[in-house]
Amino acid sequence: MEGVVLVTGSSGFVGRHLVSRLRQRGAIVVEFDITNGEDAADMKSFEHVRKVDTVVHLAARTFVPDAFENPASVYRENINATLNVLEYCRLNSINKIIYASSYVYGRPLSLPINEGHPTGIQNPYGRSKLISEALCRGYYEDYGVVPVIFRPFNIYGPGQHKDFLIPLLIRQCLSASDTIVVKDLSPRRDYIYIDDVIEAYAYAVFDYKCTVPEIFNIGTGVSYSVLEIISKIQKIAATNKRVISEGHERTNEIADCTADTGKIREAFGWAAKYDIDEGLRQTIMQTWKR
Repeated sequence: MEGVVLVTGSSGFVGRHLVSRLRQRGAIVVEFDITNGEDAADMKSFEHVRKVDTVVHLAARTFVPDAFENPASVYRENINATLNVLEYCRLNSINKIIYASSYVYGRPLSLPINEGHPTGIQNPYGRSKLISEALCRGYYEDYGVVPVIFRPFNIYGPGQHKDFLIPLLIRQCLSASDTIVVKDLSPRRDYIYIDDVIEAYAYAVFDYKCTVPEIFNIGTGVSYSVLEIISKIQKIAATNKRVISEGHERTNEIADCTADTGKIREAFGWAAKYDIDEGLRQTIMQTWKR
């Protein structure tokens, strides 16, 4: 068991859930977040951070449309943050880091996508994650900092930022408006519920003994279109609103993607417990309570 864990981005969507879970398991969690004035892209923020056993690096700019509009700042912040976290590990002889990467495969050559699939992401956010993965490998080769790299597909759940797809759809469904408006109904994604993601992170922190760099997909292996997600949300919420598509396809849009999770299942004994219907139900119920 790892006793002291540094979590960067601890007040973010994944961070809040993870900090709670780690503390439930008995870990001492050192929270590190921009909301507390701690900027992972600024090395000075690490000067007074205590030595820990494990680092979970979540802090990042994550919204893809924002990355297209402000690529330089996304590259600068995400890459510098990862570099600083790795340097903190080197300076403090911390040899275990769990790094939150992303979907980095681009248009799939085949489905489902395993970790050996060529990378081909076509947006600045994803590229910043790939560059950061390379930094993780470099610090392993040069300094023995061993990374566990997670590539989650589309995470959703209670507390996610309102600009992401599923919170946006739920908000429209629960609003007084009689319509639900989206840019494009057709893209299919592999949606993974937050609690399942947190279980993978918790296993990596407490139970996984890594000696070499490893990459793991986190997903369900099933994809759903935007229209299918809307239909499920409306069924759960007992609404029947008119759905309007603006017909705007996102730059370098990917039609479909699903995760091959065989590697993490074999290494961790992990598999998603929440199907899309139960995950959406939990998310909607907790949104209603807010």
